[in-house]
Amino acid sequence: MAKQKQVHRVPIKTARWLIAIVAVICAIMTIRTHRTIAQKQALLEENRQKIERRSKDIKRTGHDIRHSDGLDFVEKVAREDLGMVKPREVIYIDKNKDREGDLNKEDIN
Repeated sequence: MAKQKQVHRVPIKTARWLIAIVAVICAIMTIRTHRTIAQKQALLEENRQKIERRSKDIKRTGHDIRHSDGLDFVEKVAREDLGMVKPREVIYIDKNKDREGDLNKEDIN
């Protein structure tokens, strides 16, 4: 009679547990990957909005530079930057006005 090879088999209960553990690990990895992707997409959208705002600021600044030789620009600079006023003009100052509006909130973070 020929010798029969011994076959080492994993018990069915052990195999079922191993399959369940592998399935749980795969589910956890899938959920974490999904969360990471969602966070990165939110960050990407936020950065796109920042870029769009900065692009508009650059265009506005370029427009101001191109039109800097006009009297309107001179008056704007005199009023906003130098605090000058026209004769007989009354200035009202709001003391409750927040000065943080002058800073870019993106730069603070």
